[in-house]
Amino acid sequence: MNENQIEQVSEWVFKKRPLQIEKKTIGLCNEVYELKFSSESFILRMNQQKDILFGTHKHLPLFKKLYIKTPEIVAEDYSKDHFPFCYHILTKIEGRDLGLVIDTLNHSQLRQVASEISNIFDKFNSPVAQDFLNDISEIPVDDKGASWKEIMNQKRTILDRNAASKVVDEETLRIYNELLDSFEDYFRHANSRWYYDDLCYKNVMVHEGQFTGLVDLDFLCQGDYLSAVGTIMSSYQGEAYGKIYLDEIFKQQKLSIFQQNIVRVYAILNLVLWTSEEGVKFNSNSSGIVNWENVERKRQKIAEIYQEIVA
Repeated sequence: MNENQIEQVSEWVFKKRPLQIEKKTIGLCNEVYELKFSSESFILRMNQQKDILFGTHKHLPLFKKLYIKTPEIVAEDYSKDHFPFCYHILTKIEGRDLGLVIDTLNHSQLRQVASEISNIFDKFNSPVAQDFLNDISEIPVDDKGASWKEIMNQKRTILDRNAASKVVDEETLRIYNELLDSFEDYFRHANSRWYYDDLCYKNVMVHEGQFTGLVDLDFLCQGDYLSAVGTIMSSYQGEAYGKIYLDEIFKQQKLSIFQQNIVRVYAILNLVLWTSEEGVKFNSNSSGIVNWENVERKRQKIAEIYQEIVA
């Protein structure tokens, strides 16, 4: 999207142009901009496809029902009647993405944010959340097997990408396949529920050391919510602050030793998937060039977590 189009949306909604437009580069699916006016700012999110954006419209009532802090929709249009794209404009939640500030948080702040995230897991695990999502979803929730189906889909994606890029080395693939074999029975029989998965690096907003809310609510997942905890481990493995943060989530969620190992397995599966994304150009925020330093860091994390599982 170009700046002129963004200004036109602003004039259509607010009857004025923003003083400043700042592109947000975290995220892969949507074009996201902050519209800065003299006394306040708003977030403009745009996409050619309605389905990519419309989840926020569908899910916000649930987040409100669960008393989870989120933005409000100020304006939205998914018709493409006025502009050649779908968009919505949201109030701005103060703060920055957790991944940008987590290394500046003290121990108390880390535990406070972790407690907020654990509380969100609890709220989504409630019958209120599950019933709401079952009512609005076109996809029925199977009691079993959703996690295994998703893992198999990811495996196909990983192998297809790696056929061209070769960024996932043989040792990583060996670990990946070994864990799939060892834990297949768990994945096939894990209870399937709706959960919000994107709670690791981005979308968790923090201001002055305090959790201020969630953003980017387009998609929810179906399967084992421990996968979302594994994604958090994937992001912060090997960092001292990451251990404090994750240990607090383990404590708050009362995870058994076996469940903690399941989290580790999910973390490795995530890291292999993320490694396969190197060199893939998703949108204007991605380069399409393999960053081999990133690949090596992910391989190191995988080796570290694997040793924790087999120790």
